[in-house]
Amino acid sequence: MSLNNLNSGFAKGAGHSVGLKLLLVCFLVLLMGIPALFIAAISFERAGRADDVTREVSQRYGGAQTLLGPVLNVPYTTKDSEGEIISYGEYVIFAESGSANVEKLTTKIRKLSLFKVPTYQTKVNFSAQFNLPSKENLETSFQTFLWSEAKINIGLTDVRGLQDDVYLDLGSGQKLKFRPASGRTFRSVRNVNVYDKRTEKMIVQKLKAYHEYINLQAMEVSLGDLLEGQKSFSVNASLPIRGSQRISIAPFAQSTKVEINADWSHPGFVGMYPPRDREIFEDGFVANWSVPFLARGMAAHGDAEELNLHQLSNKAVSVKFVNPVNPYQNVTRALKYAILFIGMVFLAYFLFETLVGIKVHAAQYVLVGLAQSVFYLLLLAFAEHIGFTLAFILAASATVFITSAYAGVVFGKSYTLKAGAVFAATYGLLYVLMRIEDFALMVGALASFLAIAATMYLTRNVNWYGGGQSSLTQNAS
Repeated sequence: MSLNNLNSGFAKGAGHSVGLKLLLVCFLVLLMGIPALFIAAISFERAGRADDVTREVSQRYGGAQTLLGPVLNVPYTTKDSEGEIISYGEYVIFAESGSANVEKLTTKIRKLSLFKVPTYQTKVNFSAQFNLPSKENLETSFQTFLWSEAKINIGLTDVRGLQDDVYLDLGSGQKLKFRPASGRTFRSVRNVNVYDKRTEKMIVQKLKAYHEYINLQAMEVSLGDLLEGQKSFSVNASLPIRGSQRISIAPFAQSTKVEINADWSHPGFVGMYPPRDREIFEDGFVANWSVPFLARGMAAHGDAEELNLHQLSNKAVSVKFVNPVNPYQNVTRALKYAILFIGMVFLAYFLFETLVGIKVHAAQYVLVGLAQSVFYLLLLAFAEHIGFTLAFILAASATVFITSAYAGVVFGKSYTLKAGAVFAATYGLLYVLMRIEDFALMVGALASFLAIAATMYLTRNVNWYGGGQSSLTQNAS
C-alpha cells in the first residue's frame, strides 16, 4: 500500500478512532484547567480582601499581641581615659523565674462586610522573682551603673489594645503606675564624631546615634532608691488587653511558665515552643508551657546591645485562633484537585460513549467541563455566606444534577441515574479529600488508580484504531 493510501485510510478512520477520541478527551481535560485557574485567581483576590479586612479590624482591636513580662533595666555610662562620657547604654537583668497567666480569654467574632475576624479580651497576670547580680562584678573603672535610675519594663505589640492603666505591684502594698517608655529604654546611645565647618575640626556630638534592640512598645516604672541594699525582690503586673487572631508571651525570665485559658475550641499552637500540657474542649482550651533557662538560649543578664533582645519576641509561645470556617482555604484546596475531578467526569462520559456507541462531540465535553468549572465558582460564592459544608452540598448537587441530566439526554434516559450515581460519588470523594488533610494524598492517589484500572478493564475489548464497533459495544447493544 502506498503512502497516499495510508494517509487516506487514516483520514477516513480518524473520526471513528476510539484511541484518538481518548487523546482528544485528555487534551480537553487540560484545556478545562484554564477556567479553573481564573477561578483560583478570584479566590486569591477574595482571600487578599479578607486579609485587608483583618488588618483593618486589627487596627481597631489591637491586632495580634505579643507581651513581654517584667524586665529590669539599669542605665550605665562609659567614660574614656580622660573621664569624658562617650556612650550611654542599658544593662538588662532578667528575672530568675517568672510566670504569665492569661485569665479566661473570651473571644468574639467581628464581622465587616462578608468577612469575619476572631478578636479577644483578657487579663494577663505577670509575676517575676529577681536576684540581682553583684554590683562589684558589674562595674569597672570605665563604666558607672546608675542604680537610682533603674526601671522595670514591660512590652506590648500594640498599646492601643490596653483596656486600663497598668500598675507594678511590689508585694508590700505599694503600686507604681507604668508610663510610656522614654529616653534610652532598650537602647544604646553613642557619641558621634562630626565635622564642624566653622572650626574646620572634628568634634564629638553627644547623644546622637540611637540603636533599638526590641520591637515591642515598652512601658516603664522607675524604681528610684527601691533597689538600695536589695539582693532580691518580686514584682507583679496585670495587663487588661484586647487583640485579634493571636496572643503570644515572650520568655521574659530565665525560666518562664505560661498558662493560657480561653473559650476558643480551635487553637493553633504556632510558637517556637509547644505546650507542655494542653486540653481542648468543645467550649475552649487550657494550655501550659515551660521554657527553661537553657531552652531560652539567652544570658541571665547583659548589655542590651549584646543580648540580641529581638530573640525574645521571636521565641514567644503563641496561640493562634484558627477560624475553622475559612472558605478561601477550603476552596483553594478543592481547586488543586480540579483537573483530577474534571478528568474523572470526562472519563465517565467517554466510557458511556464507548458502551453505547453514541458519538459525543468535543463541544459537548467542553460544556460538561465548563459546568464543573462553574461548580468551584458557586462553591466560593456560597461559602462566603453560608459556610463551606452547606455551600459544597448546594454547588455539588446542582452540578451533579445538570451533568447527569445532560448524560441522560445524550445517551438515553437510563443513563441519567447511572451518571448521577457516578458523579455523586465523584463529588463525595472530593468532599472527603477536603476533610481528611492527613490522608488526602493517599485517598486521591488510590481513587485515581482505581479510576484508571476500571477504565482499562471496561475498555479491554475496544478496537482503539477505530473502524467499526468494538466487541464491547456489540455486547452492550
